[in-house]
Amino acid sequence: MRAPILAGVLAGLLAAVVFAAAFVVMALSGPGRAPTPTTAAGPGSTVTSSASSSASPAASASPAASFTPTLIPDPTPTPGPTSPSPSPSRGTKVGVAVGDIAPPLRLAQLGGAEVDTALLRGQPLWVNFMATWCPPCRDELPIMDRLQRELGDRMTIIVVDVEEDADTVASFFTDLEVALPVALDEDGRARDAWGALALPVHYWIDEDGRVGGFLYGGAGSEQFIEGIETVLPDAGLEP
Repeated sequence: MRAPILAGVLAGLLAAVVFAAAFVVMALSGPGRAPTPTTAAGPGSTVTSSASSSASPAASASPAASFTPTLIPDPTPTPGPTSPSPSPSRGTKVGVAVGDIAPPLRLAQLGGAEVDTALLRGQPLWVNFMATWCPPCRDELPIMDRLQRELGDRMTIIVVDVEEDADTVASFFTDLEVALPVALDEDGRARDAWGALALPVHYWIDEDGRVGGFLYGGAGSEQFIEGIETVLPDAGLEP
């Protein structure tokens, strides 16, 4: 009987020791001392924990990596100071733009003589390309004839008829009673060289042989006087 009693007493003592040991461990750990779980973080991630969740709003985590944007230049150029437009070129280019040396013009003249602008260098010229079938040409010629009389020897007006025979042109000017020198561009080569593809066209040439102004026709006396003044500023003409 004594052996079973002794075994029971020993078992009770062992259970008490285990219980006491467990109590001691719990007492040492204290409240809130449970281990904090950690989370594995990948590149660029922010590691959070239960402690960080109670932090103040000012305590924010810094990004794991910074990004610097690439600046693309503005394609719109910044306007700079305004400068005057360059003056027409004073080179030796042959053409019909303002400032160009006018193309040479050498043609048979109605009545048997010859028109050669090279021989007229030293005085302003007014060169007009036209045709008898062109209504604006007919309207302009009497105005041009009057202006020639007022200009006298200060300017010479040359009328160039394009691709028509001499008899047709002579009859046309006789009917109009216009006494201007008329050159005959029978094959259209002068028209092409001067770019006079739409008739009528007017060019004003200065005493040095340069184009001072040009005008596509259907114009009146005011426009003609403006053209004259590009090469003869003191013309003093009235419309």
